[in-house]
Amino acid sequence: MSKSDRMRALFVEGKTVTEVARTVGVGYPFAYGVAKRAGFAGTAANRRSGGQRQRTGGPRVRAARPSSRPQFRETIAAPLVGDLARAREGFSAALAHFREHEESGWHARVLHNFATSLSNLGATPEDLSESVALFRRALAWRTPEREIARGVTLHNLGLALRRLAERDRARAGEHLEGSAAALREAADIRARHGLAEGHALSLFHLGLTLEALDEPDQAVETLNRAAEAFERLGKTDSAAIARERAGV
Repeated sequence: MSKSDRMRALFVEGKTVTEVARTVGVGYPFAYGVAKRAGFAGTAANRRSGGQRQRTGGPRVRAARPSSRPQFRETIAAPLVGDLARAREGFSAALAHFREHEESGWHARVLHNFATSLSNLGATPEDLSESVALFRRALAWRTPEREIARGVTLHNLGLALRRLAERDRARAGEHLEGSAAALREAADIRARHGLAEGHALSLFHLGLTLEALDEPDQAVETLNRAAEAFERLGKTDSAAIARERAGV
């Protein structure tokens, strides 16, 4: 099995680009490129720009003056990569800033990105539980009136709950049921708005969650729907992975 094949298999399991790069022993850009070509770039919330910040020491978070607020927003609104303590520090500062200025859209974005960083970087049930709680706080702002953004948060919540189920076995069934519900709603929203790639990804991850719930018939049906959606997009590698997972 080549490194690329191994990475694609790990992305199928829901691993992040950071995790895959570390496991396989390759650079972040290489792993991200494989994820993008296979249709799993949405799983990788840690963007290349984040990786570049990590190598240069990361952004410094300062109190934002009115003239510097656009730059502050751009810096802090993207998920940070690196150690969890730095992510907590940066996002905590951002949350305090945007709560003070009553900017609900930016407040929800920071909650979402903080939750995504915890989901990607966290290794304990406590980290992932915090991530889930932050996603749910973001959803309180990302109401049906902001449906496209709501779909993104629901998708990432579904992934975080599935990861939490792996680490909190005592409540795995509850977490997986929550994951399935979040991914179903995300898939419905993305279908309604014609977001074809996002819809395919949500279907794919819903299939993985149903598989973990020991619902084989529903899992196979959903994975086949994901494969068909990927094929319509011309993403033949992603379609093949979905069909292989479905056992077709």
